[in-house]
Amino acid sequence: MAGMNGNDQHCGAVQQQLEERLGLGQSLTPELRGHLEGCPDCRAHLSLLRELEAALLEDVPPMLPPAHLKTQLLEAARQLPAPAVARPHPSRRWWPLMLGAAAVSGLLAFGALLTPSRGTAAALPDPAVVVASEGGLLVASNDGGGTLNLLRGDQVAASLRSDGAQPSWFTQGVRLGDRVYLADAANNRVLEVQTNPLKIMRSYPVPDGVAGLTASTGPDGGRVYFKTVRGSVGQLGGAERQITVAREDGMPLADVMDGVLLLGGKLFVTHHLTGEICLLDPDTLSILKRVRVGGAPVDLAPEAGGTVLALDAAGRLLRLSADGEIVKSWSLPGHPDKLGVNGSVALVTDRAGQLTRIDLVSGEIHPMPLAHPMDVIALPDGTFAVAEGGSTAGKGGVRVLDDSLETSWQLEGGAK
Repeated sequence: MAGMNGNDQHCGAVQQQLEERLGLGQSLTPELRGHLEGCPDCRAHLSLLRELEAALLEDVPPMLPPAHLKTQLLEAARQLPAPAVARPHPSRRWWPLMLGAAAVSGLLAFGALLTPSRGTAAALPDPAVVVASEGGLLVASNDGGGTLNLLRGDQVAASLRSDGAQPSWFTQGVRLGDRVYLADAANNRVLEVQTNPLKIMRSYPVPDGVAGLTASTGPDGGRVYFKTVRGSVGQLGGAERQITVAREDGMPLADVMDGVLLLGGKLFVTHHLTGEICLLDPDTLSILKRVRVGGAPVDLAPEAGGTVLALDAAGRLLRLSADGEIVKSWSLPGHPDKLGVNGSVALVTDRAGQLTRIDLVSGEIHPMPLAHPMDVIALPDGTFAVAEGGSTAGKGGVRVLDDSLETSWQLEGGAK
């Protein structure tokens, strides 16, 4: 193998560190991540380790492996030829060839080296919302009990149930400092969640149900703004500060979605039932401007330079000026409803089974089939986290993708 500096011995040491840190459930150091960026062999080795671990997440009896097993197993994995069928990734190509009884026994033993028995496959039931929190990801599930899971790396660090009067229907989450705010439309509330340790600090009632959230910091501290299902906009914790931008009778839970974004001294709010985007004064909540964009705008994201991206569930991505006017439009397949932006790349999800990548410079559009994507967020390191909701079989999960749609890691879950 050749690493970033062409030193085989260095790559060997890096791969040893990867095995040790993955086995202990530790995150990768900045030095390791830097090496991985320039070394395809070590990236393939990490993928191989994660592939093994993913196959061994279910509880298995502890077994004491022979000391030489790890070396033999990894060497065999590297040396076995690829099958005749198409191979999606080097780390996957040898797996189907090793499913004999003896190989399974060896893999279970090797699993004891990689990870203790955790039974995490049931820990991510029907993920609906994912939020970048302090030191990890907070995942909220629409599983009846409103399960919240804190992920550190690709491990579940803590879990709790947020039980409400009705089965929870989480639609969106935002971070403000060390807190995460989650919109639960079914229980007409916003939950304030502390992530270290994982704990629900407060529940804010929102009588008309929550369709959208945004959070921002300023000279006077942090603010969380919400949009209700019936068309009102307000500031969390200030019931007297609320304005109605549209009047609606309500909508089915599956259709509860709207975008709220504070940018450039203006509060942008979509109302997808009327095809409008309203610009509000964030202090007085008075309406400054209404912009008719048509379609069904449902999500918003900021761009560098002060422009705003608006996602239209009717199949468009719009670039808006600071005054809310359309300056560019991209046509998208399907009915996308969630938007994440990292630099010049945007990812949108469609619950019908698709993730779409848009290059905001070249305009190139690349769709990727995905079972049931419910949410996508941009992460600080340039990657994206996607919550994949449960299918009819109850399985779901969270995966992290780079900006070319390659999966960095994935944690699967299932119904309890």
